[in-house]
Amino acid sequence: MPEILMSEIKETTYLKDLWSDDEAGKLADNPLALLRYRSNLLGADLRITNFGGGNTSSKIELPDPFTGAPVRVLAVKGSGGDIGSIRESGFALLYMDRLEQLKGIYRGEPHEDEMVGYYPLSAFGENRVAASIDTPLHAFLPFPHVDHLHPDWAIALAASANGKQKLGEFNKKFGRKLVWVPWQRPGFELALLIENAVKENPGTDGIILGGHGLFTWGITQRECYLNSLHTIDQMGKFIQEHQAKKGVLFGGLEHAPLADRKSVAIQILPGLRGAMSSNRRVVAHYAGDPDALTFAGSKWSRDLGALGTSCPDHFLRTRVCPMFVRWNPAKEDTSVLDAHQGTGGGVSRRVQEVLRRVDNERLSEAARLEPVGRDHSGRGPVRLWQK
Repeated sequence: MPEILMSEIKETTYLKDLWSDDEAGKLADNPLALLRYRSNLLGADLRITNFGGGNTSSKIELPDPFTGAPVRVLAVKGSGGDIGSIRESGFALLYMDRLEQLKGIYRGEPHEDEMVGYYPLSAFGENRVAASIDTPLHAFLPFPHVDHLHPDWAIALAASANGKQKLGEFNKKFGRKLVWVPWQRPGFELALLIENAVKENPGTDGIILGGHGLFTWGITQRECYLNSLHTIDQMGKFIQEHQAKKGVLFGGLEHAPLADRKSVAIQILPGLRGAMSSNRRVVAHYAGDPDALTFAGSKWSRDLGALGTSCPDHFLRTRVCPMFVRWNPAKEDTSVLDAHQGTGGGVSRRVQEVLRRVDNERLSEAARLEPVGRDHSGRGPVRLWQK
């Protein structure tokens, strides 16, 4: 990623990558259009953030519909939106002064959920886009433009047991001033924590949220955008260098990928999809990229898969953990795999057990707090690994 990403997105043609010259020229005087443009660029690459994940914002001036006088307004990705496809109408607009006044209303962490009810009351003009739980995180950071993203490189650092120590090494290596903020569920309390972290660390140029993701910012739209890309690139280099020192991943390869693995998927997916569609029809998606194959065929894949995802942004989309099907392609044919799947209903029972674990452990809490699309709080698809 580090070498590829920056060559794909040309810094010198920042306003010409997606639109024609005439359209690009109109953006200079439209801060909301520029926010949309920046968001679309960032969301176009899933290495930067998952579909529906992350959010972007700008603090802009707009004429107050009551007085006509310019007022400060926060434009932030609406709840459930996707920055890769968002349009200007997808941003929530809120009065900055009203958001600041919420600090005086706040009764403390045990009562932070009640703050969400004040966001619609802070809406600017006729805007009725639902503001996400991350709204105050953007509002209270003292920068005009803010990106909150979930790149895999940053999550690898944020989810590490020694992540804070490694962030110190990262800062020293690249001359950066990123600050570590320990895990705190998204909400008003976290917004105050990151605001305080910036105040206590003058000159900081980004924040890593433990077990969660990345915050970056800039004085201009362009500066914010490039700060995000450079930070992700540098983290990629840092992680890759660390990986090179460690050698093999996940205990090494136990089963090499089959040359005809796509044809195997075609044979087994209809039965698997049917078994999983007993309550709701689902569509299967086959992932055969090198990262997936490296993990699925590794010696530790079963044990690591059972541990669940390392970041809330992931389990919202993959749920807690994958269903693991043991299969030795070197010694067993697809009929054995079909039997292991339990096409007579075994798969469905096993999937339902995973979903019961989600409910029992109340791991859907974040999904209710931060919608990620239609049926975001329902029972979504379970990601399957094959071995």
